[in-house]
Amino acid sequence: MRLTRRAALAASLVSVALPALAQSDFPSRPIRFIVPSAPGGSLDILARLIARHLGERLGWQVPVENRSGGGGNIGFDAVAKARPDGYTVLIASEPLAVNPSLFRTLPFDPVRDFQPLTMIATLSQVLVVHPSVPARNFAEFIALARSGGPEINIGSAGTASPGHMAVAQLVHARVPLTHVPYRGGGPAVQDTVAGNIQGGIMTLPAALPFMQSGQVRALAVTSARRSPFAPDVPAMAEALPDVVVDSWQALLLPAGVPAEVLRRLHTEITAVIRLPEVDEFLKRQAFEPAPGTPDELGALIRAEVPKWRRVVQETGLRLD
Repeated sequence: MRLTRRAALAASLVSVALPALAQSDFPSRPIRFIVPSAPGGSLDILARLIARHLGERLGWQVPVENRSGGGGNIGFDAVAKARPDGYTVLIASEPLAVNPSLFRTLPFDPVRDFQPLTMIATLSQVLVVHPSVPARNFAEFIALARSGGPEINIGSAGTASPGHMAVAQLVHARVPLTHVPYRGGGPAVQDTVAGNIQGGIMTLPAALPFMQSGQVRALAVTSARRSPFAPDVPAMAEALPDVVVDSWQALLLPAGVPAEVLRRLHTEITAVIRLPEVDEFLKRQAFEPAPGTPDELGALIRAEVPKWRRVVQETGLRLD
């Protein structure tokens, strides 16, 4: 009888120790980052930067996969349905919180189906135009759009992107524009540079190199205040107070990831964001580093969903 009790005790200890051991061994294979947009945009820039340094810290490759399309929903759904073991990480921004108000049905819920990991950075969206557009500043752009002249096509990173939200707010403010969605900020700014569209609203990091080279002209940022990285570019709210889109970039996991794995990833990734060379790179690319706790990110997303629902209702926004 004594032997049986000892055997039972040993078995119970093993059953408790095995999951802990498995989690403490994390990671034991490559972790993948899912980017819900095309290469070249700010999400892609951030994902590749963090993945490289995270791989160096963990001793494993961190491949980056671009899953664009559906206003980000293809990438979001892939992560929502992934095994919650910490080996699939989503990089996301406002569309995660906006899409529930724009799409009648979604195969995922932005709050229920994701585990917040950490905020990465905040940043500004910027309206840029091709040099051929006869508007030297935002006031002239508004006047041009309202003049009843040729159609003005403005590209964005896609349906439900921050740029799309800004275009919707501008249209609501009686600035007639036609929204052109792309699969990421990279393709949108490239088509603006080529003159295939008159302009675009995309992240400042995606547009900054082309602004500096003179290939596009920056007219205004969508954030509530001017960006410290482009202080001469006014905020749209200076002329149109109701047009404000403050942007964020963050990392999330599928819901249900073990607490120990969440803690390990949070510790390692926030350490990466705080590396001097990463901090310097982010600021040089016009990102404002803002790492935080999973709870802080969760609170932000829960607040963003109803906020964007109100914007969609007020603007009468419809899917493209």
